[in-house]
Amino acid sequence: MMAELSPFAMVHTCDQWRRAAYSDAALITTGPNQGYVQLAWDDDLAGDQEYDDLPSAGGLAVDAWCRLYRVIPERGQIERSRWSGNGYNTSETLNLFAPPPEPGEDFTTVSDHATDGPLLNPVDVASDGKNHLFIAEAGRRQVVIYDLMQNRVIRRHQFRSAPRKLASDGDTIWLLLGGDQAQLAILKGLADPVYVDLPAEIAQPAALVANNGQVFVLDQAGTEAASVVPLHAPHDRFGTEFGGDLLISDGHILVVARRPGETFLRFDLAGGAQFELPYLEARGYDGRGIDIAPDGHIVYWSASGARRATLARVRYRGYGRVASFQLDSGDYQMQWGRLFVDACIPRGTRISVRCLTLDEMPPAAPALERTLPQNLIGADIERPDLAPMPPALYIEKLDQVQSLFKRPDGNELPWTKALDETDFQTYEAPIIAPPGRYLWVVVELHGAARLTPKVKSLRAEYPSHDLLRRLPAMYSRESVRADFLRRYLAISEGQLRDLEQRSALRHLLINASATPAEMLPWLGSLLGLATDKRWSERATRELVASAFWLFRFRGTVKGLKRFIEIYLDRSIVIIEHFKMRGLGGALLGDSDVLNANSVLGAGFRIGGKLGSDDVESINDIDIEDAITTHAHRFSLIIPADLDDEQRGVIEHLLETHRPAHTLFDICSVDHGMRVGLGLHAGLTSLVGQTSGFGELQIGTSVLGRRDTLGKPAIGYDIGRDSLGQDTRLGR
Repeated sequence: MMAELSPFAMVHTCDQWRRAAYSDAALITTGPNQGYVQLAWDDDLAGDQEYDDLPSAGGLAVDAWCRLYRVIPERGQIERSRWSGNGYNTSETLNLFAPPPEPGEDFTTVSDHATDGPLLNPVDVASDGKNHLFIAEAGRRQVVIYDLMQNRVIRRHQFRSAPRKLASDGDTIWLLLGGDQAQLAILKGLADPVYVDLPAEIAQPAALVANNGQVFVLDQAGTEAASVVPLHAPHDRFGTEFGGDLLISDGHILVVARRPGETFLRFDLAGGAQFELPYLEARGYDGRGIDIAPDGHIVYWSASGARRATLARVRYRGYGRVASFQLDSGDYQMQWGRLFVDACIPRGTRISVRCLTLDEMPPAAPALERTLPQNLIGADIERPDLAPMPPALYIEKLDQVQSLFKRPDGNELPWTKALDETDFQTYEAPIIAPPGRYLWVVVELHGAARLTPKVKSLRAEYPSHDLLRRLPAMYSRESVRADFLRRYLAISEGQLRDLEQRSALRHLLINASATPAEMLPWLGSLLGLATDKRWSERATRELVASAFWLFRFRGTVKGLKRFIEIYLDRSIVIIEHFKMRGLGGALLGDSDVLNANSVLGAGFRIGGKLGSDDVESINDIDIEDAITTHAHRFSLIIPADLDDEQRGVIEHLLETHRPAHTLFDICSVDHGMRVGLGLHAGLTSLVGQTSGFGELQIGTSVLGRRDTLGKPAIGYDIGRDSLGQDTRLGR
């Protein structure tokens, strides 16, 4: 008899974990293994000291060339630092009012030209996607727009009140204006600003950040009452104690810098809720602006220069608890089977569980309060009635503590693995509880200060085994003995059930889409196909699934094309050279004698008609030479830039599966397209953007011939600009 997979109830997704009751535990919703439960942590305010005078305003900004701009309000200057790969090192003063450098002058040298004077109390700086630097100058109540390509000021915006903070959102700059009634100004390029009023709920706006059109404003910065207010949902404000500046990284993680030397808070904004994440260490932070470095780290300024914030080693609580919502089996007096837990349990930590079963909720019994994770801030749960909590009194009286056993074979599902066996592994335990339709599981987390266990998924199997019914009734007459015997037999019965399910689902092994990755070489060998370790898992699965078709068309154009397209996961073109006879030249213009066959071997001609000499040259073509050139040859056109490994795999495929008498060549994007030497519109040319075009590399580029640095200046009108003053020709 074929065994069937046992049904199970589970707690797995972020939404399901949010419906549990938490005590000193947190829910992590970001990262590669997002959606897991761990112990809560204690915030560490480094220094914990009083600050009489907080630092004056001063922001940071990184432009498209990875250069860091820092505002120094007390000196009225903007300082620029260059990225060296390991961080920012050398700094220079950016002179906004100096004339452009003379031809031949090194652009990295700070200009010594006389200036009109320093900036008057600059407070912040931001860079947009059009290579413009925006400087908020509070002393003159203006925003200066500096073109980073032309190295000159191109516009100033004047305001009635002093600008306080800038935030970049691609090509859009958001400006926070101070005064009696604070408001926002939206700046796009050189266009005039557009003004937006702030909600009345914001009393003292001090900083802001923008991401995909959504703006977050920091209210009452530097105080215990500091909070972040989303403008699209002001009622969802949340506290950020002593917050001073804001930043959004990875598109959904809000970073809040605090007072000098203190750690940075982090909040995950995805999913319509705010989850606090483990904080960042920022040693020596000067209390001013922050930004994102080219390597993705948060960069700030300290007494020793620019530094990167690092993930702090937080101190976790010693004990935490998570009580699940109601799991329903659908049948009364259900005897539950095994409990499976995908967890990460570092050395020195452990996880234990307690189980409660009931057939119905006791009347008038107060349910356990659904407390949110320690790091979840003010999120509402939709339809909480769909996930009832257990009676509080029953939970407190649970005294049966169960330990978890690590499964040596991994996941309990046949021929599958855990989501990420490097971090999470599958543990199991028998559900020790009386029969009952409903099940609640209490997960207890025991940490070790710097380490915490993590729980990704929880699955409860039902029903339990029925081996007791196959034994004489004398073994199950007394409930205590029957319960012990059922749990004792569960050890061997679980192993037998796993073997039966593997046997029942053995057909998955010959399914290229479902078989484990390590079984793909074995499955390919059944078909006479040798797999290559250089192939990706996706390509190997598709290759094995298409093996019959590929062997059927082996040695043909269709077969070769399909082989290589499976490996590269992109379309290619195979050109047989005999089909290119007659494509040896080109003619633009009208002709009386030109036809489909008369261009064989012809040269390139623009306009006019073919003369008698041209016709004779066409008729004198050496047919034998044409056959030698085109017969038994084909070209492989690949719209990608191949590395050495990819080229080696493709050459191996062609050598193995092409007809033995044929010759081939491989043409990829890095070879380029040359008119008259392999460029045939519609056949071997691909017009448009492809992955083969990479970035400029100094050492292989020829400036002025192959590559161009910079962009043309705009606004030059012939007859209106003056040569030598605002316009220059040449270099």
